[in-house]
Amino acid sequence: MMKKWYLIFLTTFLLAGCWDATEPERMYYVHGLGVDYVDGKFKVYVQIIDFTNVAKSEQPQPDAMQAEVGVGTGETMYEAIFDLYHSIDMRVFWGHLSFIVMSESALEEGRANTVINAIARYRETRYRIWLYGTRDKISDIMVATPILNKSITTSSLSNPRNPYEQESYIAPVNFRQFILRLNEPNHVVGIPYVTLNKDWESQKGKQEKIEYKGIAFLSRTELKGILSGKDIQGILFMTDETVRTQITYLLKEKPITVTVANIKIDVKSKFVDGSFKFDIKVKLDAIVSDFHAEITETEVKESLKKEVEKRIKETYQKGLEQNIDIYRLSNYAYKQNIKNWKSVEEGGHVPLNSDSIASIQVNIGKLSAARKEFTETIDDN
Repeated sequence: MMKKWYLIFLTTFLLAGCWDATEPERMYYVHGLGVDYVDGKFKVYVQIIDFTNVAKSEQPQPDAMQAEVGVGTGETMYEAIFDLYHSIDMRVFWGHLSFIVMSESALEEGRANTVINAIARYRETRYRIWLYGTRDKISDIMVATPILNKSITTSSLSNPRNPYEQESYIAPVNFRQFILRLNEPNHVVGIPYVTLNKDWESQKGKQEKIEYKGIAFLSRTELKGILSGKDIQGILFMTDETVRTQITYLLKEKPITVTVANIKIDVKSKFVDGSFKFDIKVKLDAIVSDFHAEITETEVKESLKKEVEKRIKETYQKGLEQNIDIYRLSNYAYKQNIKNWKSVEEGGHVPLNSDSIASIQVNIGKLSAARKEFTETIDDN
């Protein structure tokens, strides 16, 4: 009998257990990371959040501290992070890291790849980390809170798909997409460029909120350029990722706004007289939302086709001015005609000029005027 109890007692020590685990309340959780490069050194900003404020509700306690930001400096990314550890009280967990914001200097000279390498190699991080560039102070970006003081975990930096599905202005890019696009011809990737919008106000005064402003284009070795505003409008019509967006232009000398959705792209490459040419087909559905003139369905379709074609050409031209293959046409050539691609490519790029886009064909699938016909809701009479 004693022998039996001795064996039971002994086997309890052999059972699997979490002897070396750290209790959740004895860890800090990194939510966001900011990276700057100043005077030859990396400067990292780590945003640590308190999950007790978001565990039961998306609305934190009014006076609760949602996040704190710590700073570390070093010759390398890892040295900067370890410098930050010197002022932290408990173990830091990186498994909930949601986004990285890099300054313009951190994006230059291939340093963005260094940042991605350092974070991707750590066993706790995942590939669903969103990437951004900025010209604003990193410290200001890291402490900005969502509208109505919602939980910081619902911010557009950590959940970019939410606003993108309502207005697909600039497509979010995560670790996986960044790595794939840099590894594929044309070896250029665009990440959202964000800034602080200072026009919001509350009872407490002026509020700073995150705003998507443009796109930063990166190669493996350099920051090729940052485009914003009208310069990137054509990109909306050259990707299947676009969920829903708007286009405003003049029709009969008056502004008209059309909501566009269900965009489908088809790009065909052809090799003519030693260079690549591209035929582009765009198909989309549209809803006429805002207009101030008597118009017909035919007039809307024809004017919309011309406007979409115009914007695609203008954005393409802006890309050429900064030596950016903005629509990744080199990738279409690589996938569709690799033999001829090999004969002309340089660093994954095929030579492009203003005539490389041979044709653009825009097809309007469904066109409606929301709840009304193509007449004004309120009659002048």
